[in-house]
Amino acid sequence: MAVHLLSYLREQFTPAVVDQLSYELSESSASTLKVINGSLPTLLGALTRRIQTTGGSSSIVTFLDKEDYGAIPLDVSQSIGEHPTTAKTNAAGRDFLDHIFDDKLTRVIELISLYSGTKPQSVQAILVQAGIVLMGVLGRQEQEKGLTAENLKTLLLGQATEFRQALPGGLDGVGSLLGFNDLITPAGPQTEVQGTDNLSGTIINPNIPKSTEGERRHENVRWLRWAMIAVAIMIIGLLVRQCGENQNSIDGISTDSTARVEPNSVEDTSAATKESIRDAHGQVGDSTVPGPLGIRDSSKISR
Repeated sequence: MAVHLLSYLREQFTPAVVDQLSYELSESSASTLKVINGSLPTLLGALTRRIQTTGGSSSIVTFLDKEDYGAIPLDVSQSIGEHPTTAKTNAAGRDFLDHIFDDKLTRVIELISLYSGTKPQSVQAILVQAGIVLMGVLGRQEQEKGLTAENLKTLLLGQATEFRQALPGGLDGVGSLLGFNDLITPAGPQTEVQGTDNLSGTIINPNIPKSTEGERRHENVRWLRWAMIAVAIMIIGLLVRQCGENQNSIDGISTDSTARVEPNSVEDTSAATKESIRDAHGQVGDSTVPGPLGIRDSSKISR
C-alpha cells in the first residue's frame, strides 16, 4: 500500500510532542490532543476536496514545486521546543493551509476551537505544524521522486473515505462546511499508485509511488544536467588550450614558436648568386636609389 497519510501524521504527535505543545500553547494535554485528533482528518480531507476540484491537483503540485524543502522539518518534534520552526517555515505552512482551505480556514479554526475548548490561536498553531510536515512530505516527493498531479489525486482519493470517517462526531460542522460527504474512495481494484510499494516507508522517503510521467521528467532533468557539465568541460578545455598557445608581447596574437629567423651572416652573397639575380631582375644593389628600373646605379647611366 502507499503511505497511510493519516497514520503518518498521527505518529508525529507523540506523547512527548503533545506535552511540549501543551506547554508552549498554555493548554491542557487532553485539550491539545483533542485539537490534533480533529485537525489531522480535517487537513487531509480538505486537501482531498481541493484536488477533487477542476485543476485542484495541478494547483497543489505547482504550489509544492515552488518551495525549498531544505529547511522544512521532517517531523513535528524537529519544529518545537529547543528547535522551533523559523518565521519563513511558518509562513510557508500558513500559505499551504490557505491554498487548501481557501476562505474557509478561519471558520474551520473557530469550529475546532469550540469543539476542543482551546484558543483559536492554539488550533491554528497545531494546524500549521501538521501542514508543514504534510507539505514537506509531499513536496519532497514532487521535487525528488516525480510525484505528479495525477499521482497525488489517486493517492488521496484512495484514502478519502477514511479521512471522512476519522473526523470526530463533534466536528460535523467542519464536515458540512468542507463537503466531506463527497469524500468517497472510488470502488474497484487498487490502482498502481495505491497498490505498489516501490519506495521505502521511512520518514525521509515514505512510500509514495512515482509515476511514469514523473520518472521521464526527472530523467530529462538528469540528462540535461550531465549535458551542461559536458559543455562546461569542453569550454574549459578550449580556454586552457588557448591560454597555452604562444602569444607576442604586444597584442597577444598567437605566434608560431617553431619559426626561425636566419641572421645576415648566413645569407648567400656569393658572386654567382648576385649574377643570377642581375640576370633575372636587372640589379643586385639597393633598389631605392634613383635610376631606371633594372639600372638603379646612377654611375652606370649612359650620358
